[in-house]
Amino acid sequence: MAPSEPQLKGTADAVIGGASNSSRRSLSPLHHEFHPHGTFCMGGKLAPLVLLMGCQRCGSSSLYEALMAHVRGARQGHPLSGEPDYYGREQHFYATDSWSKGVNHYLDHFPPCPDHKTFNFVIDATPAYMRKPLVAERIPQALPSAALPKLKFMLILRDPATRLYAYWDTFVLAGTGVNNFDAWVGSLLAKVAQCQKKNGDQLWPPPSDCDTDTVEGVAAGLYAYQLIYWFHRFEAKQFFLTSLSAYEAQPQVILKDAARFIGADADLVGNAHTLSGAKQVELLHAAQGTMSDWARHELGKFYHPHNAQLLHLFNNQPKATYSPSIKGLGIQSWTS
Repeated sequence: MAPSEPQLKGTADAVIGGASNSSRRSLSPLHHEFHPHGTFCMGGKLAPLVLLMGCQRCGSSSLYEALMAHVRGARQGHPLSGEPDYYGREQHFYATDSWSKGVNHYLDHFPPCPDHKTFNFVIDATPAYMRKPLVAERIPQALPSAALPKLKFMLILRDPATRLYAYWDTFVLAGTGVNNFDAWVGSLLAKVAQCQKKNGDQLWPPPSDCDTDTVEGVAAGLYAYQLIYWFHRFEAKQFFLTSLSAYEAQPQVILKDAARFIGADADLVGNAHTLSGAKQVELLHAAQGTMSDWARHELGKFYHPHNAQLLHLFNNQPKATYSPSIKGLGIQSWTS
């Protein structure tokens, strides 16, 4: 049986063009134009029709930097005054309070609209977008209806167990700090079990009556639920999917496929054989070593049915772009 769409509590069922009139009135209309070669501008600025939206701690920053360095027509964003440097790459507009500042504030992160001679594009590479249902609701409120079918959604996925280890390394160990991953996993899975007793097996989006901060860490790896939601709101042909392992093994192939998907020239600039940004997806605290066999077993057991569901979803969704291929994503090794 094919997986069904997640039922979202307290979230409007927004479809393309289905934003409420009151929502649309809250955003000032801006002049927009499509150039003959495909460049899209709003309010005199290059506007992102490419969203590299996840997953977090899966290599999206590395992929973004490689696209900027090696794909013709790629233009970088920039942070505004008082913002951290990474806001040039990921603007967080659709997922945070930045939304209240309006579309003009968002577009100020991008270069002025270029001439009509060549194809130029910018990317919003906010890795939290994939797991935030609110993002899919807000996109049709911010963009003109003519732009919605031209949106390109790019995702780089990772074995959710190793993604969770990297999440702990970055946000837990480096923060308030549970400095033993096994202890953290044991506590996490106990809280997850309690949440499922109250709400059923579905953990995405994290139920509001659970320990949201804790459950959200594990729920971010439930890719099938998230993608089912997105596939119901946009056309599957608008999605490009790869994996960290595929990207590290075949960077030239992935970048050429990505360039074609975006609509750019697949003749790359420079040498993409070596990924200069690969260190960004490694552990930040190397002294912590690798995941224990116990943690790998427990997380593998938890994620196994969800990984199998993801593979089933992809095998039954031929219109999406998989780079280098569904088999080449390596999901089979996640389920073993």
